[in-house]
Amino acid sequence: MNFPDDLKPQRQADILQPCVRAAIDLALNLKQLHWNVQGPAFQPVHEFLDEIIEHARAASDDLAERIVTLGVPALGQRVSLGDATVPTAEDTFVKDTNTLHYTHTMLESTILTLRKAQQDLADIDAVSEDLVISILATFEKDHWMIRSHLK
Repeated sequence: MNFPDDLKPQRQADILQPCVRAAIDLALNLKQLHWNVQGPAFQPVHEFLDEIIEHARAASDDLAERIVTLGVPALGQRVSLGDATVPTAEDTFVKDTNTLHYTHTMLESTILTLRKAQQDLADIDAVSEDLVISILATFEKDHWMIRSHLK
C-alpha cells in the first residue's frame, strides 16, 4: 500500500498499539475476576464478564489486524507489551459487588485510552478512527451496563 508522505503508517500504528495493549489487559484482568467472583450475584456477573471479555478479545484482534494492514507488525505478547495500562484486581476471591467496581474502573481506563487514540487519529486516518469509534461504542455500552448495577 502506498501512503502519501503526510500519512505514515508507523504513526497510526503507534497510536493504535496502546489500544491493543489495553484490550489485551482488559481481557486478562476480567478473566481473573471471572474465575474468582463470589456472592449472591455470582452467575449474572460471571456470565456478563464473559461477554465483555469477548468484546475485548475481538477488539484486540481487530486493532492488531488494522496495524498489520498498515504494514507494521502488531505486538500482542503480554511480555512484549510493557507495563499494564488497565488497573488490576486482587489475586483472590472477589465479592460480586467489588467485581463490578473493578470492572467499572478497568473499562473506564480502556475507554480513556481509546478516546485518546480516536482524537489522535481524527485528522490522519479515517479508517483507523472508524474502527476505534466502533470499539468505543461497544465498551461504552458495557460500561453503562456495569454502572447501572452500581447505582
